[in-house]
Amino acid sequence: MDLSQLEAFLSICRIRNFTRAAEHLHISQSAVTARIRALEQSLGKTLFLRDNKRVSLTPEGNQFLPYAERMLLLYEESKVTLSEGIEHYIVMSGPGSVWHYRYLQRMVAFRQTHPKTAIKFLSYIDSSYMIRDLLLDGVVQVAIRYDALDRPNLSRKLLFQDEIILVSTQRRAEIMKKADFISGDYYHLQWGGPFSEWFSTIVGAAYVPALETDHSSILLTILLQGTGFGFLPRSIVQEHLDTHRLYVLRCEVPFPVMTAYALYLTENQDQPNVKLALQILDIPNA
Repeated sequence: MDLSQLEAFLSICRIRNFTRAAEHLHISQSAVTARIRALEQSLGKTLFLRDNKRVSLTPEGNQFLPYAERMLLLYEESKVTLSEGIEHYIVMSGPGSVWHYRYLQRMVAFRQTHPKTAIKFLSYIDSSYMIRDLLLDGVVQVAIRYDALDRPNLSRKLLFQDEIILVSTQRRAEIMKKADFISGDYYHLQWGGPFSEWFSTIVGAAYVPALETDHSSILLTILLQGTGFGFLPRSIVQEHLDTHRLYVLRCEVPFPVMTAYALYLTENQDQPNVKLALQILDIPNA
């Protein structure tokens, strides 16, 4: 197995066509076919099924896919680590809102005082994938997660707590109930953890929002431009509450509080890149 075989495999997985995968890789179709055949021989498994020019993954191909992605990612990360002029390479992951509203300025300031440290932070990644694959494989040194799972091989440090509140540009004296969240004026963002359980007590488990996004900045922009309402962390909207551009609405039960943790492999706690990542998050001497 070599990198060219992995690249061919992943290209076909994305494009689902051998000819177009070859064009994407700038090689011949026969070369792509040869690479896949060699990969299948080394694994002893058939990875693709081809029928009437349609390409699909076999069950074994689906099982191999995440491993191929991780092997190629590890290789790419290793090239950066070995780059000239870079002493440390830090990869961190976490929700986009955490980077944008809490740690972006610290990260910029850190880069100015640590010119030979390169930083990469990932935001649009499923939180389970962050932990299960990227963190455990060592691709990510420190991951931020709300309400972190307790795992024996992971250490965690408390970062902050944040109240998830309901806000709108319009004052509302009434208490918001299930009927209000079914209306078209409610804009949803799934904050996960205790928020999901808390919100289900109001709307029920089968609730489907009329409009939903997965990005806090988009939701904030929508709310500031209209008369709708939605849930956002207090840390994100506090400046708009102070200037009366947004107002807190009331619910039948108290708002939930989300707890954020920094997670890292316990066995790597003395590695310089882990210590530097925690320093960025204002956790010194961890």
